[in-house]
Amino acid sequence: MASVGCSSTRSAKVDESWLARVPENQLGDVHEAQAQRRMAQDAVTRSDVALKDARRELEVAKRNEDAAKARREAHNEALKAANATGQSSNITQAQAELKDADSSMSAAQAQVRYREHAIKTMEAQKELRESELAVADAKLRQAEYEALKANQDVRAQNLSEADFASATADAQRKVEESQRKLQSEQQQERQARATWERMRNQVQGYGGSGIQKQRNP
Repeated sequence: MASVGCSSTRSAKVDESWLARVPENQLGDVHEAQAQRRMAQDAVTRSDVALKDARRELEVAKRNEDAAKARREAHNEALKAANATGQSSNITQAQAELKDADSSMSAAQAQVRYREHAIKTMEAQKELRESELAVADAKLRQAEYEALKANQDVRAQNLSEADFASATADAQRKVEESQRKLQSEQQQERQARATWERMRNQVQGYGGSGIQKQRNP
């Protein structure tokens, strides 16, 4: 039998060695609960990978922001030099390039804010997956208890059916809380992404910035 893992719930846990005396044909619900727990664990692992990916995307966005700031500073210095020449054509061109660089820097900063919100979303998603794993744990323990009880194992009499039901209900409530938190983070991420995309589209016409490109999420 697979381990049910750690639990913070009172005594709502079965010693799995006791299940050795339960006939295999009576363990169907236990096996199903074990399969559900494995799926929940896999989902936690995937959410952790997604969170790491989001953090890498933020690092790329920060490098883009640094490049945009450097480009803006260079154009600001170019404008100062153009002003020193007194040539209106040079000044006009330098002003236009600085304005473009300002827009690019603002878009890069908006991208960083979006990536920061994306990380918060991934953190909330991981929290949800961990809450779902806790539910799967609780349901597995409950299935193990029911199997012992159905097999008339006297040791089941020392366990409280209400404790198993309560543990499952508590875990489910935490899932619902995590779902609400995730929805809130997703909404803020969508708003931040929309702001970034709007600003990015405004500067699509500029060229030669040398800013590193990112994959779209």
